[in-house]
Amino acid sequence: MPSALVTGVSRGLGAHLCRALKAAGYRVLGAGLATSPQNDALDDYQVVDLREPLADGLFAAEDIDVLVNNAGVYLDDPRRGYGDLFSLSPHDLRDTFEVNLFGTAQLVLKCAPRMLARGSGRIVCVSSGMGRLQDADGASFAYRSSKLAVNSLVLAVARHFSAGSKDLSAFSYCPGWVRTDMGMESAPHDPAPAADDLVRLLSIPAARSNGRFFRGLSELGWDTRGPLVADQEP
Repeated sequence: MPSALVTGVSRGLGAHLCRALKAAGYRVLGAGLATSPQNDALDDYQVVDLREPLADGLFAAEDIDVLVNNAGVYLDDPRRGYGDLFSLSPHDLRDTFEVNLFGTAQLVLKCAPRMLARGSGRIVCVSSGMGRLQDADGASFAYRSSKLAVNSLVLAVARHFSAGSKDLSAFSYCPGWVRTDMGMESAPHDPAPAADDLVRLLSIPAARSNGRFFRGLSELGWDTRGPLVADQEP
């Protein structure tokens, strides 16, 4: 039975991802801040604070086939009355990167070498279209820039995975605007279909997913070329 490690599993998209992975036949491992997550799809769970160094023994006995970096924070959200670049506190910027990038990178550095040695595996980073340069604006700098950095991490891993004809893939996945604590109740989409789509992407050939950025089952793509801020007319 293949195993999948998912972060941020106590609610929202993470909880739906665990259910979808379980239904697809995976042994589901969870990591998160909750002491006792209410998630009956988990086969094993460990408390992990992604702002801290990972414990050496974190799922050390498990041969992880799929890593889904789902945990994330959106501290500078303008929908909650905060988000302007010049109102951003250094503490919130640091916390955003600690969770969204550094925590993700720690898990990637833990799992990717073993996948490379085995010649198979999937690494998925739940990202956002807001993490593309072409979608940048004057708000949510912490969140946007952390997701841009995560996308860069995915591309770096994908370069390593692309050597040879191995069954290795690293890709970014944008679930769209879904109803979660982060997306809020006003979001137009339920998270369950987004979770199902991510799990479907795990089964396509590595050559069709490695180094790509998806929204749902369609490729979202990275960035466009050319100036991102047009010159102003005098």
